[in-house]
Amino acid sequence: MSSFDRIILDFGKAPLRTLATNSSLGFPECPHVAHRGSRWAQSSQSPLIFTSRQKGNHMPYDNTTPATLADAIVALMAAPDLKDTRRRDMISSINRIAKYLNRVPEDLPTDVPALRNLLAGIHPVQAGISAKSLSNVKTELTRALKMSGYLPPAIPKAEPNSAWKAFLAACETKHQRLALSRLVNYCAAQAIEPEAVDDKVMADFQQHLDERLLGKDPTKLCKEMAQTWNGIVTRQGLDLTLLSYKKSDQYRSRPLTSYPQSMQDDIASYLGRMRHADPFDEDGPDKALRPTSLRNTEAHLRQFLDALVLAGNDPDTFLSLADVITAENMKQAFTATMKRRGLDNPKDSGLHNIAATLKAIAHHHLKLPEQVLDAIKTIKKRVSPHVKGMSSKNRDRLGQFNDWKNVARLLGLPEVLMTRALVDPTSRTSALLAMHAVAISILLSCPMRAKNLAQLELDTNVTSHRKGTHTFYTIRVDAEDVKNNEHIEVSLNASCSRLLRIYNDKFRHLLTRANGPALFPMKGNGAPRDPSNLSKDIKALIDRETGLTVHTHLFRHLAAFLYLRERPGAFETVRRLLKHKTQQTTMTFYADLSNQWAHEHYDDVVLKKWGNDHD
Repeated sequence: MSSFDRIILDFGKAPLRTLATNSSLGFPECPHVAHRGSRWAQSSQSPLIFTSRQKGNHMPYDNTTPATLADAIVALMAAPDLKDTRRRDMISSINRIAKYLNRVPEDLPTDVPALRNLLAGIHPVQAGISAKSLSNVKTELTRALKMSGYLPPAIPKAEPNSAWKAFLAACETKHQRLALSRLVNYCAAQAIEPEAVDDKVMADFQQHLDERLLGKDPTKLCKEMAQTWNGIVTRQGLDLTLLSYKKSDQYRSRPLTSYPQSMQDDIASYLGRMRHADPFDEDGPDKALRPTSLRNTEAHLRQFLDALVLAGNDPDTFLSLADVITAENMKQAFTATMKRRGLDNPKDSGLHNIAATLKAIAHHHLKLPEQVLDAIKTIKKRVSPHVKGMSSKNRDRLGQFNDWKNVARLLGLPEVLMTRALVDPTSRTSALLAMHAVAISILLSCPMRAKNLAQLELDTNVTSHRKGTHTFYTIRVDAEDVKNNEHIEVSLNASCSRLLRIYNDKFRHLLTRANGPALFPMKGNGAPRDPSNLSKDIKALIDRETGLTVHTHLFRHLAAFLYLRERPGAFETVRRLLKHKTQQTTMTFYADLSNQWAHEHYDDVVLKKWGNDHD
C-alpha cells in the first residue's frame, strides 16, 4: 500500500486535526513541504515577488518536480494551520475532479496547462451536476493547489495610476473595461504604463496567465484582449501600440487570382463543363456536379497550386492545367504539403482527395496518354489511406452512445427544448429553441443530410394530414434533390409530429417577418437557412445541452448504430432507412457494428456460461 493510500485510509478513521499534526504518519514519497523553494520568492529576475500572498496558510509554490493531485492531498493533510472544514472541502474538490475524469488523483498532474486541458473536457451534464456546481468545484480546486504550493500566487489588486484611469475612461462600454481588467491589473502591479504595452508585454502576460488559470484558455483570453485593445486604440485615436495576435490556425491557400489569367480561364472552363454550363457538350459528365462538389474541386486545385509554389515553383509559369498536372509536380506538391502539416505518412485523406481530382482532370479534361495517367494513378494509390467506410473520428463519436444515458439524453433533447420554449412562447429566443427541437426530432426520425434538412419547405416537402384529433406530418424529398438520387418519403411519428405542429402554430412566424414556405427560415428574407450554419448551430446546441459531440451527418450513423444493436445483421433495413443504393455500401460502413455484437454474444453464450463473468 502506498503512503497516499495509507493517508486516505487513515483520513477516514482519525480527526483531521490529529492527522495534520501526527508526525508518525510519514510521507516517504512526498518531499517535505517546508523544504520546498519558491521560485517566486527567491528569483531576483522577476519583479512579481508577492510574498504577502504566501503568508498564513499558503505553502511556497514549487514547480521544480513533477507532481500529481495525490501530492496536493498529501500536502493539504500536512498543513498544520488549515481548518478542518477547509481541508475537507479542498480534498473533496480534488477527489470530485478525479471522479469526473474517471481517473484517480495519482494519475492527474498539478501542471497547470496539462490540468487545464483535462478540466476543459468535463461537461456538467456528463458529470451529472449543474454548471454552477462544476464552477464551484474548479474554484475550490484552484484554492487547494494554491494552498498546497502547486499553483503560484495571484497578483494582488493594484490601484491603476492616472494614465490607466484615462485609458479605462476611453473604453466605450463596461464590457470592454471588464475584458481588459486582468491586463490592467497586471500592468499596474508592475508599473507598466499604457504607452509601454506591446507584444512583449502581452507575451509575458500570457505566460503569467498560463501558469495560473485552470478554467479559461490564456491564448484565447489574450487574443480577445488584444482585439479589444486594438479596437479602443483605433476608434479613440489613442497614441498606443496596436497589438498583434494569431488570427487563425487554419492555413489558407493562395486565391486563383494569384495565377495567370490563362490558368484561371482553364479552371473556369473545366468547372463550367462539370456544372453543365453547356448541357449539349458531349465531353461533359452525364450528371452535373453539385455546388458542393464544384467548390471542393476548386479548393483541391487551389491547394495543389499553392503547394507547388511552396515547393519553389514560380506561379507565373502556371499557364494551364496541362502545364502543372504531372506526376512529378504531384510529388513536389504533396511533399511540400506533408512538410507544412508535419506529416510523416503520405497516406492521408486530404492528399488522396486532391490526387483524385487531379486524376479526373488528367483523364477527362486533358485526355493525357495512358502512360502518363498510370504514373498519376500510382501516386494516388500511394497517398490513399486505405480506409473504407466510416472515418475514425465518426467511430469515436459513436462511442459516446455505448453509454445508454447518452442515448437517452439525445433522444429526449427535442422534448426538453420544446418544453423550455413554451415557457415564453412570444420571444424569438424561444422560437429558435423550438426550431432546433424540430430539426433534431426530424433527424432522429428521418436521418437526412444537412442540405435536405435545411431546404425543407411546407406543402412542397412537409405535408400534414389529420387522424382523429391529431395532426401527422409526412416528409417528401424528390430524388433529384438527394445526393444519391434516392427519393425520401417518411411519415413522422406522433411525437415528432406533435413538436412540428407546435412549432408551426406558435413559433415559426417569430423567426422571420417575410412570408415564405421555408420550414427553417432566415430572419431577413425568409429563405431556407444555410445548411452549414444550421448544422453548426445544431452541433453547438447539442454540445451545450448534453455534452455530446454530434453533427447532423452523425445522425445517420447513429440510426444505423442503434438499430444494429437491436437487430444485428439487418443491413437491408438500414440500407432502406439511409437510402443507400446498394447493401454493399451499408455493410462497408456498418459491418463492424455487427462484429461488436458477435463479441458480446460470444461473451453471453460461452464465457459467462463457464463462470468468467466477475461483475
